[in-house]
Amino acid sequence: MPNMPMDRATAVSLGPFNQAAHDQFLRSPKLVNPPTIANLPAGFTLERTIQMSDFIFEPSELPKFYGYLVRGGEPIRQIIAIRGTAAAAEWWDNLHFLLMPFDSTVKGGGKVVQGFYDIYRTLTTMNPAKPGEAPSGLFDKIDPNIPIIVTGHSLGAALATLLVADMSANTPLKPQAWTFASPKVGDANFAATYGYHSTVSWRIYNIPDIIPRVPIDSSDSYQHVNAGYAIDSAGKTRWSLGCFHDLNTYINVLSGGAAPINDSCRL
Repeated sequence: MPNMPMDRATAVSLGPFNQAAHDQFLRSPKLVNPPTIANLPAGFTLERTIQMSDFIFEPSELPKFYGYLVRGGEPIRQIIAIRGTAAAAEWWDNLHFLLMPFDSTVKGGGKVVQGFYDIYRTLTTMNPAKPGEAPSGLFDKIDPNIPIIVTGHSLGAALATLLVADMSANTPLKPQAWTFASPKVGDANFAATYGYHSTVSWRIYNIPDIIPRVPIDSSDSYQHVNAGYAIDSAGKTRWSLGCFHDLNTYINVLSGGAAPINDSCRL
């Protein structure tokens, strides 16, 4: 897998896109296809909203807002941001960690966590300017001539990893992957296939954050994808599972303290 040197500035710049996806869902959880994304970084245009059905936290076939595709910036790029969970503690009660084959999506793709794959398989997109238009796929909505970045935090990081694996293996598109606080997504075969097909990929994890350590089993069936980049918020935040996992904690550490940390996590 080719990769570029880790650039903290790029990682920090993607924080607001992840936060905007998360905040949009919390603000209007029943709004599946929002016409705008509040707090979207300036200079970017909303192209598509992303919907998936949530089988983990509220088993349902109804689609929910999970993220978006935007275009803009200088130089111009496309960014897909996928939201994470509402609270870190939800992982322990609700995730389904059984492994299931990913081969039907990516040839030789090994096995992935059932809970993540069940959500990912429902992915569709909608046109925010045409709320009555039928949902459709994502790949043909991406301009192949403009660089594409896929980013996510927590559950969003796991879903982003599946999306990058699918897109890289099955289309000419070669997205960059920048994820934060991702759990393990699949087995060693999946990780190897992901590495073979992907290009720039950075999986950023906070050493005291528990979520990047799961799932865990005695046979070590679950493996992280490369390339991992460790940060350490110990001594910089209040000792708390939620604070170690919080996106703002990640961005605060990556920025050398320049980006604000949540007030509840201050020492």
